[in-house]
Amino acid sequence: MSSPIYKFERDMLKGEVLHVQRKRDTNWYKRHWHNYFEIIYYKNCEGHCSLNGVEYPLRESCLFFLTPKDFHEIVTHERPDSYSLIISFSEQIVDRKLLDVLTEKPIVLYGVPERPADRIEELYEVFRGTSPYREQLLKHLLNSILIDILERGRPIDAVSKQIHPIVRESILYMLTNPASPITLDTFSEKFGITKTYFSHLFHNSTGVSFKQYLTSLRMEYAKQMLTEKEPPIIDVGFECGFLTPSQFSRSFKAHTGMTPSEYRAKKGQRREKN
Repeated sequence: MSSPIYKFERDMLKGEVLHVQRKRDTNWYKRHWHNYFEIIYYKNCEGHCSLNGVEYPLRESCLFFLTPKDFHEIVTHERPDSYSLIISFSEQIVDRKLLDVLTEKPIVLYGVPERPADRIEELYEVFRGTSPYREQLLKHLLNSILIDILERGRPIDAVSKQIHPIVRESILYMLTNPASPITLDTFSEKFGITKTYFSHLFHNSTGVSFKQYLTSLRMEYAKQMLTEKEPPIIDVGFECGFLTPSQFSRSFKAHTGMTPSEYRAKKGQRREKN
């Protein structure tokens, strides 16, 4: 059974146009997408990056450039000398001449050369620093790194053969319109096909029924909102496409074994301990 694809709610940009972090721990990021660009540089890592349904191995030194809305899942295995640098950024910091090219496709670069690797490390240090020219340096370094990626990397035509284009577009719609009243009729009318045929395409691509997928997607979104944000629970339900608070509460408890308020309280206790 395929795992859900959901929007990554934790905003790595933290209100800025660029954010850089170094990670040394073992990670598993379930299949997700986000509305900003990302460069992930791996050093001495093992594992894989699943990008739009196609799996790519992580090697000694490799880099992935991801555009907004690329579906990806990342699994890394623990090694004492491994780490990753994650550069999240919005289009405002990118040179306009580069932007049109960068939005076309994701890019992979194996065996990252010394020059871009050094610039990535320098970008991290400048980001953490307090130079009076910090903003200018960050923009200069990032755009230099992007040029290196475009010159040396390999664009990826990473559209999984297992995900039908109609199903891919329907998932994107669900991800970007979670509060909409989405039904089988929504997509049979949108694509001009029967509900039976759409259901068949969807199950073949994802391994689950349309209803199961939509419910799981909404539950993942609800859990993220209950964990990362503090809106009233009634608003969470509406934001996730449920028509009434009781419908949301019943569905959430059936999926997680807890009511939304119990789930929020449990996650709040964990945050306090940490």
